[in-house]
Amino acid sequence: MTRHLLHICVLISTLFFGCSKHPEKTEKSNATFELLSEKQIFTAGEAFSLDFKTSGKSNAVLAVRNAIGTTILSPSFSDGILQFSIPKNFHEKSGPCYWSLFSDSEEKMNGTVNIHINPRKGTFLESYLGPRSLTAGPEDYAMFVMVPTDIYDNPLNDSTSVFSKIQFQDRQSESELFTKNLMAWSKVRPPTKSGRMLISAACNETDSKEFTTIVYPANPIDFTTSYERNHEYADGNQVITFKSSILKDTYGNIVSDGTLVSFIITDEKGAKLKAQGTTLNGMAQARLLHPEHQASWSIEAFVTGAAKSKLIKVDFKASVTDYNLRFSEDHRSISVGPLKSFMNQLVPDGMPISLTVKDNKGNILDLLRTSSMQGKGQFELSRDFYPNDTYLLLIKTAGITKTKSVALK
Repeated sequence: MTRHLLHICVLISTLFFGCSKHPEKTEKSNATFELLSEKQIFTAGEAFSLDFKTSGKSNAVLAVRNAIGTTILSPSFSDGILQFSIPKNFHEKSGPCYWSLFSDSEEKMNGTVNIHINPRKGTFLESYLGPRSLTAGPEDYAMFVMVPTDIYDNPLNDSTSVFSKIQFQDRQSESELFTKNLMAWSKVRPPTKSGRMLISAACNETDSKEFTTIVYPANPIDFTTSYERNHEYADGNQVITFKSSILKDTYGNIVSDGTLVSFIITDEKGAKLKAQGTTLNGMAQARLLHPEHQASWSIEAFVTGAAKSKLIKVDFKASVTDYNLRFSEDHRSISVGPLKSFMNQLVPDGMPISLTVKDNKGNILDLLRTSSMQGKGQFELSRDFYPNDTYLLLIKTAGITKTKSVALK
């Protein structure tokens, strides 16, 4: 047993010491470095490299950082000179470019080169305008933003001159702006007249595309209304047309087509009707049927949240002043009419006629409705619903109510 334990201990010791490895010692390079590149200012797009003289072999790398990001460069070595070529995407970006030389994970040298914009190869001009629709007058405005860059998309230096140009109808204007924090901008105020306004910009002989802004009329101001009708009688058949005056804003512009105008009609009992119309060439119209009985209307028109009209009144005369009632012998068949209008002509078909049936205590039992046909209306009181008894009948048409007490047989 003791011999087996001894063998096991010897085996474990052999495995442990046989598998262990002493760490390799790396000798640090004692090489020194000297920057040979003297130029510290470059132009965007200009290819360049950073050269270093070294006194011996080394594993040097160069860390480069600018607005694009950070990268690690390996050198090409020739005759004791390390050459690090700066990548294209780094030397095309203007601004400071920071570098650090590392050897054996130790920073040996660092520095900065400056890359300037390159306007000599041309200027690009990005322009933005919004919103593209304005209302006339000094309260509204659009923002016009201009960003001039070189061909590598580097914004030009602050205080670069940019010209803003505006054309409206027969007037043109031009103003000089200067870039600040990469851009130039201005507030474009619309004129007091509606129309189409053109805007563009220019910088270093480069012109932007043309922008279009539509100047719409401002909110309308108060207006007047009128009406047209064939006659003044309340026949429930003819049409009355309500018209607005030409709607204009404060500056005299005719409002945009399609502006909604609401005509509110109030009768002598306080009941309200509503008709709507949209503007065409600044004027809105709405139509209603004449009432069926004598009435007095008050009309007022509104453009919601903007303007209203003065109140006008329209009176309608009764077209039917009287009519006859005829009953059968058992009083169960009732004939209304003939209904004659203001020229003694029969009223148009469709004149509403109602019959209210009450018992002898005044309780309403039923309400029957019909409409005229060839100037007359007809009601039938069935025995199935109205047993023999005394009833009070109220017949109403054209605003005239007649009452008759009958005994049904």
